[in-house]
Amino acid sequence: MITPTVPLRAVTPSTTAKRAPDTGRSWRGRPPAATSDAIWVPSVSAILILAAGAVGLATGQPALFVALGPTALVVASSPGHPTTRFHSVVLGHLAAFVCGWVALLLLGAGGAPGIFAGQALPVVRVWASAFAVGLTALVQPTMRAYHPPAAATALLVTMGAYKLTWKSSLGMMAGVLIVALLGEWFQRVRLGEQRTGATS
Repeated sequence: MITPTVPLRAVTPSTTAKRAPDTGRSWRGRPPAATSDAIWVPSVSAILILAAGAVGLATGQPALFVALGPTALVVASSPGHPTTRFHSVVLGHLAAFVCGWVALLLLGAGGAPGIFAGQALPVVRVWASAFAVGLTALVQPTMRAYHPPAAATALLVTMGAYKLTWKSSLGMMAGVLIVALLGEWFQRVRLGEQRTGATS
């Protein structure tokens, strides 16, 4: 089984020597596309986090949690990439969540002190965390939902960061859905702008 990777272009002197001409529309010497990205990525990332936070404030559940930070950033910075599409984000986090629970159950780590107990993380939770992340990396590609930031969701479960109940679990997935839905819309907008710019 092969997990998707992002091909990287080799950096050579010929590619670094060329500099985009300053057309007058650039900002501080940057080409227009780079200037646009410098505004788009931080803005969209912040909006996605604010949306999840608003859901959390309205419901009193942890709709905003740490794993959504890298998700928001990668969605904003890589529109159209297979790992940032709606189904990859939702199924990726769901798979990681389930893998975290499976790891806790199989290793009996649920009763061990969590990360906020004021002491070093118990060995059994370390093993559960490693197992959960490995299982997540195994399961996601088979579901065609490879979303690396979701590994943080598995760790939240295995490290005992939250007292997970059905209600709080649904709250977390609500945050994932909000970020995925808004992220999908923002990606379509961004891809449309890029196509328009390429044809103009």
